[in-house]
Order: sequence, then C-alpha cells, then structure tokens
Amino acid sequence: MKLNTYRNKNVRVIDANGKMYVGKVDLYTQPNDNDGEEAIALSSGIWLDESDIQSIELIED
Repeated sequence: MKLNTYRNKNVRVIDANGKMYVGKVDLYTQPNDNDGEEAIALSSGIWLDESDIQSIELIED
C-alpha cells in the first residue's frame, strides 16, 4: 500500500469496518518494526495497521 508516501500529509482513511478517520499522518512504521506490516498514526490519535485500511486518500490542507 506504500503508506510511507502519506507521511506528514492530510488524509482520509476508511477502515475495514467502514469507519472514516481524517487527520495528518504523524508517524509511519515500517513492516520490520510492526510484525511485518506497515502502519500509520494520525494526528487524531488513531493507529492503523495496513490490514485495517480499506482505503486512504490525500485531502487538501
């Protein structure tokens, strides 16, 4: 999914359950630091593993 491309950018994320989150990607975690899976943390305090993300898109600042 290449979540590292969203680092320090504002995004809209839909999780696997259809819930939407909006925020800035404050943290990116590489697969080797997270049980083989990429992950991001949003400024809103939400942590999402790659498998939790149904879709992610950039939004305007």
